[in-house]
This record gives sequence, C-alpha cells and structure tokens, in this order.
Amino acid sequence: MRLFTALLWLHKPAPLMHGSTDPEGRCMGPSRIQQQDMHEPSIPSAEPSVTTLPAAPPLRPSQLLARVGVLALLWWVVAGGTASSWIVGIPAIAAAALLARPAPDAGWRLSLPGALRFTTFFLRESLRGGLDVARRVSAPRPRIAPGLLHYHWRLPSGSPARALFALCASLLPGTLVANVSEQALLIHALDMGAPVGDDLAALEQRVAGLFSLELSAPEPGHG
Repeated sequence: MRLFTALLWLHKPAPLMHGSTDPEGRCMGPSRIQQQDMHEPSIPSAEPSVTTLPAAPPLRPSQLLARVGVLALLWWVVAGGTASSWIVGIPAIAAAALLARPAPDAGWRLSLPGALRFTTFFLRESLRGGLDVARRVSAPRPRIAPGLLHYHWRLPSGSPARALFALCASLLPGTLVANVSEQALLIHALDMGAPVGDDLAALEQRVAGLFSLELSAPEPGHG
C-alpha cells in the first residue's frame, strides 16, 4: 500500500500554487525560486509613454460646404473644365472633404462667404485677364513689357493659404510664379506697366478671406 502511494506521488504533476508541498501534502511555503523572485528589484518598463493629441473639432455645415467649393474649384481648374472629369472628381472631392481634418490649433478655418467671394473673384479675373492678354498679343503691335517682380507675403507662414495663392497667381492670365521663398514670390509678369502688384494684393486678400485670416494693409506699391 505504501509503495502504491509513493508511485502516485512520483507521477503527480507539480503544484501550480505559490507554495510547495511535501509528500504528505502539507504546505511548505514559498519555494526558493519564488523567494528569490520576491527579493529581486522590479525593472521599470522601457516602453515610451503615448501622448494623445486632442481631437479636431467636428466640421460645421458651412465649413464643409466651403471645403467642397474650394476643392471643386481646384478640380475644375486642374481638369481644364472637362465635363467627363467629374466622373472621378465628384467622389474624390467628397472623400477629401469628409476625411481631411485641420489640426485643432491650425489658426485658420474655411469660410463659406469667403469661398463664394473667392470663387467669384477668381472666375471674373480669369475672364478679364484672358481677354486682356488676347487683346495685347493679337494687336498689330503687341503691347507687352515682360519682367520679374518680387511680391512679399502677407499670408502667415505654414498655412495652406500660401500654396493656394501661389497656384492661383500662376493660373491667372498674365502672371506666372517663377520662384517661392519664405519671404516673397518671384512673379513673371507679361506687362510690367500693368498694376500687377495691386492685382496680386487683391488675390491675396480673397485667399485670406477664404481661410478666415486677417491681413495687414498692403503698403503703397506693394510688391
């Protein structure tokens, strides 16, 4: 009988409790390995802490409409007014308007009235500038005086308003952005006798209104 009990004890699995037992089943307290672990100092975790950034505020309906209007205008300009391009443009504009969110501290926000004023200004100036350029180059003696102009920024650095202004300055007839720096743009003008600086200042003001930005008054002969 004792031999049978000893064989059962030899084949019994090791206990999973924190303490060990003797052959009679009595608790012997924590094992040596557990006692050693209890005296080992704890090692702090080396995982870096994760900082959660504040979520961007939800878009208001007016901001969403302004974003859709700006994206639709840019698509129309890039696509050259091709009607078939809207098959791809409409879902692309909808996805971009819903998914793109500005940072909470971006310092700007889209304005629906500003978007309407910007769109009206851009279309009017595109038509007026196109007719003026066509009249100048088709005259018996072309009335052009090309040259370069340095136009100093009034829009704040780091905002998307600067990129939009540079794009529109190149798209409007008679002007082309040759270089962009932190302080100014280098503009190639078709006629330096025209009020190029005033036209660019008016465009910059419309772009600022689109992004709800306040600009300082342009200096006389701003350029």
